[in-house]
Amino acid sequence: MAAPISIRNVSRRFGDNWALRPVDLEIAAGEFIALVGPSGCGKTTLLRIVADLQDPTSGEVRIGEDSAAEARRKRLLGLVSQRPAVLPWKRAIDDVRFTQKIAGRVGFDPAKVLAEFGLAGHENKRARELSGGMLQRVNIASAMAHDPSVLLMDEPFAALDEMKREEIGEWFDRELSVRPKTVLFVTHHIDEAVMLADRLLVFSPAPGRVIEVVSVSVPVPRPRNHAFRQDPRFVAIAAHVRGLLMHQATA
Repeated sequence: MAAPISIRNVSRRFGDNWALRPVDLEIAAGEFIALVGPSGCGKTTLLRIVADLQDPTSGEVRIGEDSAAEARRKRLLGLVSQRPAVLPWKRAIDDVRFTQKIAGRVGFDPAKVLAEFGLAGHENKRARELSGGMLQRVNIASAMAHDPSVLLMDEPFAALDEMKREEIGEWFDRELSVRPKTVLFVTHHIDEAVMLADRLLVFSPAPGRVIEVVSVSVPVPRPRNHAFRQDPRFVAIAAHVRGLLMHQATA
């Protein structure tokens, strides 16, 4: 079951340099939040704090009733990185089972999840036998297999070509309608963020701060199909976000 996330006055400083200015945000259970902004603006830092991989300088994160550390210990989090974290000597289904073993919890049947992810007939293939898109599906299946409440995703589609990136993104959005999760999603790709997210957190250049929270789901709920990319509302929202970032870059 998806869990809400509460980010309260969270900041991070390295020595005298601020990587992330204080952030306050309430994320509803099942909501998809995209973090967009230039490199070095604190997006991944915030993601790592929520994942309990980095301590904040100030503030706290709550995932449901738990702290970030408690949520990590309870295996309530699933982490998806830019490069598929698959083991080259293992079959796809073994990668999924390995995550369940580490988590100590079998949430979903691995074969069923892989089949639902379009990988029926590929369960016994190893990494070298799978395309980039297939590998990333295995990566996401592994992160979701123990049924975490929250998915934390750091540029998960960046290694894919543009067409495959769009295809996988739309597929992932449909999967979330079947298996709802609260998602925190880091990306540099504005169109991708507008296509997938309920809300976008737009960050300033370093030292990172949130300059605006942009809603997408109010005009267009998820999941969204490819036609939304031609919708005037999509074009307007993407242009607004680009304008915010361009203004910050030239300020």
